[in-house]
This record gives sequence, C-alpha cells and structure tokens, in this order.
Amino acid sequence: MPPLTFLQISVLEQPVFEPRYLNMEYLFNKILQIARAIHAFFTDGGLSLGGPAVAPDWEVLSLAGWTIAGALALLVASVLYKMWKLKWAEREMYYEKERAALESFDHTEHNIKWKKVSDLLNQLAESDWRLAIMEADNILADLLVKMGYDGDTIGERLKRIEPSDFLTLSDAWEAHKVRNRIAHEGTSFRLSHREAQRIIGLYRKVFEEFHYI
Repeated sequence: MPPLTFLQISVLEQPVFEPRYLNMEYLFNKILQIARAIHAFFTDGGLSLGGPAVAPDWEVLSLAGWTIAGALALLVASVLYKMWKLKWAEREMYYEKERAALESFDHTEHNIKWKKVSDLLNQLAESDWRLAIMEADNILADLLVKMGYDGDTIGERLKRIEPSDFLTLSDAWEAHKVRNRIAHEGTSFRLSHREAQRIIGLYRKVFEEFHYI
C-alpha cells in the first residue's frame, strides 16, 4: 500500500461535520442565548445575539399591536352580535308562545277562579285568606304553563323568565314566596288580613299584565 500523501492525511483529519451540532450542551446554550436575547429585547430596549444591540422598531411594533387589537375587537363584536341574534330569536319564540296562549285563554274560567279568590279574601277567617293565596298561586301556575315556560315547579318556571318579558316578575316572586311560607310553615306563619290583601294585589297585577283576568 503506497504511503498517504500530505493532502490525504489532511482530508482524513478534517471532520465530515462539526460535532457541536450533535452536542446537547451546545444546543441548550443556543436556546438559552435566544431566550436571553428576547428578554433583553423587551427589558433593555434592544436585541443582541452576540453582536451589537439592535433597537426595536417601535413603529412596527405599535402597528402590529393595533392590528392585533383591531382583530380581537372585531372578533369580540362578532361574538356579541351572534349572542344578540340568538337572544333575540329566543325572545321571538317566547313572544309567539305568549301570543298563542293569550289568544287561547278562556277568560270565563279564569274569572270564575279569580272570583273564588276574592270571595275567600273577603271572609273573616285567617284560614280563608291563606286558601285565597294558595288558589291565586294555582292560577299563576296555570298562566306560566300556558305561556310555555318549562319547569316542575312555579319557582323553576319563574327562573326562566326574562325580566324584560315579564314586567311584574318581582311581584310574582314575592307573592309566590309568601305562598311557600304558608305551605311550609303552616299556622306558625301569621298572616294578617292587610298582608293577605297586599299579596292578592300582587297576583292581580301579574294577571292583569297578561290580560288573564
């Protein structure tokens, strides 16, 4: 075998690729260097990757920031608009149910039930006043069902109502809570005639809003 020339020896001594590219410590140091440069960019007002610091172009950054803010604003506006359309469609659906219910009301039947409430309220016994409130609450339950509000109880149906769709909603809640106290506390809940009249008046406001009586 002939002896190797100086050029051949020199080629063999040169690595095919730099071993540092497979050096994990080298890669870690590069990542750390880039992270420090990013940190310096925002904290020191410039960018340096082993060379002279480069000041950030604040005009470009400002433009980019306003562009991103504008895009986010448009996204938020789009979401809000879709939510408004969904809510409006839901309100229209309830309005149609309410209108259909109003057209199907048997006012004669409701007036008879309400007269029973009035007659009980005009009695002298507290037990009759209690019964008047219970009967009025039954009318409220019938009204809510015919208006299309779902729920196993009156309370659940009331929770589904939008205040803007039901102007006397707070009156309905207050009257219904008194009814619940009568049902749950029994005779331990004292009811004056004046208070009974006030509660029946709340029911009346609810029913008159929807022309139920």
